[in-house]
Amino acid sequence: MSSEMYRGYALMLIFAASLMTAVSARAQGEVFAHWRFEQVQQLNGTLTTPAVGQPLTADDRRPADPLPFVFDHSGKGNFLQARGSKPSSIVFSGNVPSATIGGEPNIYSLAIKRGEYIVSFERPLAYYDMRKSWTIEASLMCNLLGTEQVYLCKEGAKGAPSGDVSIGFDPMEGSFFVEVLCADGMPRRIAGSVKAEAGKWYDVVAKAVYDPKRDQTRLSLLIKAAGQPDFRKPVSMSFKGVALNRGAGMWVIGRGFPSGAPNNLAVLDGGIDEVRISGEPLPRVEGQNPLFTDYFTADPAALVVGDTVYVYAGKDAAPVGGWFTMPDWLCYSSTDMKHWKAHGAVLSAKDFAGANPSSSWAAQVVKKDGKYFFYVTLDGKNGHFITVAVGDSPTGPFKEVYPGKPLIIDSMTKDSHRPNSDIDPTVIIDQSGTPWMAWGNGDCYMVKLKPNMTETDGPIKKVPFRNYSEGPWLFKRGGLYYNVYAADAPGVQPEQIAYSTAPDLNGPWTYRGLLTGPAKHGFTIHPSVIEFKKQWYFFYHDGSYTLNGTPGGDTRRMVSVEYLYFNNDGTIKPITLTTEGISVSPKK
Repeated sequence: MSSEMYRGYALMLIFAASLMTAVSARAQGEVFAHWRFEQVQQLNGTLTTPAVGQPLTADDRRPADPLPFVFDHSGKGNFLQARGSKPSSIVFSGNVPSATIGGEPNIYSLAIKRGEYIVSFERPLAYYDMRKSWTIEASLMCNLLGTEQVYLCKEGAKGAPSGDVSIGFDPMEGSFFVEVLCADGMPRRIAGSVKAEAGKWYDVVAKAVYDPKRDQTRLSLLIKAAGQPDFRKPVSMSFKGVALNRGAGMWVIGRGFPSGAPNNLAVLDGGIDEVRISGEPLPRVEGQNPLFTDYFTADPAALVVGDTVYVYAGKDAAPVGGWFTMPDWLCYSSTDMKHWKAHGAVLSAKDFAGANPSSSWAAQVVKKDGKYFFYVTLDGKNGHFITVAVGDSPTGPFKEVYPGKPLIIDSMTKDSHRPNSDIDPTVIIDQSGTPWMAWGNGDCYMVKLKPNMTETDGPIKKVPFRNYSEGPWLFKRGGLYYNVYAADAPGVQPEQIAYSTAPDLNGPWTYRGLLTGPAKHGFTIHPSVIEFKKQWYFFYHDGSYTLNGTPGGDTRRMVSVEYLYFNNDGTIKPITLTTEGISVSPKK
């Protein structure tokens, strides 16, 4: 080969390598957020221009004019905001990595000095599924090279060793890094091959792509000095599991995880510009969580009738950031737990005398003598109450048995330490054929019902259960009765699931401990347990999912399900709450 041909061949290889590097740096999937820091959106939707030295503005509770939000150019509404009324130490800066980006003027960046800006849980970014792939692009500047700092992170679950994903500066490596909390619960980090200089801007691209066949993710990091045409060869690693854990998490600029900790790796002195977050979900699989995707649903109550499961759930209709608004009870049915038929609203709060029309709280349907008894929680002018409707089929129609004459009202349980004690009925028919009902918020109450299922039969008694919060669910297996309930475990704010067992509904009850941790997002969780075709299932709700691109949350939850297993002594094995749900095969 002649020297001229060799040089030409070498140039071709260099061009091909640079082209492959450019292609590898491109975002993969849909753009979920894009912050250019050139525009601020006011509360009325008007776009305005910031000024150098200005921070975003907020009062004690909410963003406030004149500069409440950094505008999101993705069109998804994932605006950055400040928290608290104290002026943030993050301000707009005129120090930018390039005068133009994509042909558009680039005038402003953010100067970060220990502050933080967030995307709140009222925005959809916290809930997106990026298990298949994600890409984070940003221009970063570090002025203090001796300190580990995180510029952008998605917060992880409480108690996790790191955020779900973090982009920062590693002083030991002298370069920027990406760190991911992997499926095994361990954080893994790679640092770039380009050494950073203080006060200089760098373009950083981190991306992860999941290969389902290998159950493996390839994580890559590319870095170049701002203004340079090409990225260096990426630094890469592989790890087992999906590209990003599925779970609601707040995105933060200016620090790592967790918030408020002395080791949260806040940026002490640096800059950030042109942030873009993209991603792809995994294709939905039948049986994965959430079970139903037509509405936000909560407080599941499952009923087995022959070869069909019926699940009744309250419809969560609260607006984003609003309080509980639940007008209806929806019904779904399945013969295989994977494919579900939606029956729509089978009963509504407005169908009951004296009820608030938005108060379709937790309920349960029980079959007896060919009738279906629908026990419901409602509230009205005089507080909460429990009453019952009846129908001839599992999908209704249902009609209130005694209009204006509830089974239980607040004045019957004056010794509760919570004012809204009369909620969340669960009904079981014991081995002698006697129906019993339990309920309560803060304290658990129990009463025998008459054979007609619509009247109480005897005194109400308080039954002590350790860590009891609300949402009891009674069932029987073998010689044991079980009460599975939402628990307020000491030191843990969100509810978890605990349970107790007894040889008889009259006790004695033995506390068996916690079954689950909290839902992946939200302060409530609500259980339902059934056996169906020789397999046991645990239903609950979780606020960590989106619906048609809108955020979930505390009052915008979705019904989910997991397999449930017993030990030989009748105790229940701990349950892990997953996105996979029952899309995977049960354990043998």
